[in-house]
Amino acid sequence: MAEAPATSNGVVRDSTELVSDKKGWLSKRTQFTYRWKPAWFVIKETQLLYGENEKAVQKKISLLGAHVKEVDGNEMTFTWTITPKGGKRTFFLKANSESEQREWIQAICDALVKSSTGHASTTCTVQ
Repeated sequence: MAEAPATSNGVVRDSTELVSDKKGWLSKRTQFTYRWKPAWFVIKETQLLYGENEKAVQKKISLLGAHVKEVDGNEMTFTWTITPKGGKRTFFLKANSESEQREWIQAICDALVKSSTGHASTTCTVQ
């Protein structure tokens, strides 16, 4: 019988715990006031989870079938949008640099490609 993996402090983790593909700070535009607010983001399988900090990641955006689009404009530097499939809300995210933006968009695409193994073909198109 296999044992559950333990963390460095000896605490046993649930082996079904999702492994994070990418995590870090991004700015997210608020839905009603349109102000930019920092948030901690984590990609876990086909979900983009976010919250106020590393310990308060409670909200999620489904990436399955989501539409990802880069945004142009002076105030929108290093910004992209994610519109979940069938979603009525578009999420505006902003990185601190072009390379960080590219890394996040690539990680989102990679998560979608990984999730498509054994399922219908999934492609990631950034417009």
